[in-house]
Amino acid sequence: MDIVLLGEFSGFNKNLNEGLRALGHNSRVIASGDGWKNIDVDILIKQNNNNIIEKLKYRYKWYHVLSNIKKYDIVQLINPWILRLKFFPSYYIIKSLLRNNKKTFLSAAGDDAYYWKYGRKQLRYGPFEDSLKYDIKKNKSVCEKPDFIAFNQFIADNCKGIIPISYEYAISYKIHNNCRKFIPLPINTDSISYSPNIVRDKIVIFHGLNRYGSKGTRFIEKAFKILQEKYPHDLELIIDGKMPLNIYLDVMRRTNVVVDQTYGYSCGMNAIYALAMGKIVMGGAEPESLALLGVDKSPIINILPDVDDIVRKVEWILDNKNNIEKIGYEGRAFVEENHNYIKIAEQYIDVWNNF
Repeated sequence: MDIVLLGEFSGFNKNLNEGLRALGHNSRVIASGDGWKNIDVDILIKQNNNNIIEKLKYRYKWYHVLSNIKKYDIVQLINPWILRLKFFPSYYIIKSLLRNNKKTFLSAAGDDAYYWKYGRKQLRYGPFEDSLKYDIKKNKSVCEKPDFIAFNQFIADNCKGIIPISYEYAISYKIHNNCRKFIPLPINTDSISYSPNIVRDKIVIFHGLNRYGSKGTRFIEKAFKILQEKYPHDLELIIDGKMPLNIYLDVMRRTNVVVDQTYGYSCGMNAIYALAMGKIVMGGAEPESLALLGVDKSPIINILPDVDDIVRKVEWILDNKNNIEKIGYEGRAFVEENHNYIKIAEQYIDVWNNF
């Protein structure tokens, strides 16, 4: 099959693309590289600065590339944001993709209007308020604006199918008849080396700084401060980030525990990378998410947006220090079973072929 994957979030399409190619498909990723993460893509469309000339060039590049995507078997958008630019013929482009290619799908991933409108009402907790306060720094997200909601709905209504990547997006899009089955995140386990999770002098715990509000970093900061005061000789606590993906992965390699996020019911790509390396992961592993994945338990230590909860669970790791290597091995096995990039690519091919 000839396949175009539009957009990138944290290596999701990179890993899916590698799985599709391993199966013999002609697949490519067209994206901006996901900002400062500088993720490798096949066709890179990047805006180098914010001056008016560069903005116009950026829009022209997207227009030129997207308007020439024709006769593909599958076009999959990672998110409506990929086509929602100011002073850009977004509706014309999406209609062109729908008209000129056999099938167009929408991956339910990343912030979008449905997550903010429908997911927000159904989740017990979520990143919405902290995102507004710390990341967006406004009273309302763009995702809540009527024009963006309408654009998101237009794509959802007219594409062949919507494929959620997690529980959060599955419940956000369940009102749509063309919402297909949930497919887990993919990871190329052949390219991520597993190493036994050995503790040296201290247990090293790392939280990657990305979107401060969305990831619930304020809870992690406060928990780390308490833990540093209580266990200065037992723990090394690191919060750092906003670095290219390859450097970020290098930092993760020297850690024992990765704290992903506090607001997720499910884990993100950061957690999947860490599990593949053999790290202990603290993040989203709520029962609803595990049920959707079809498993009874997960090696991920589920944490809440609650300082005391994070402190307690780090203390549990301290009490079970001798089991860190075993838990890390179980994490690698979990990823190979549930997130292997070729297995996930096969699931996408199955959905694409059957709708």
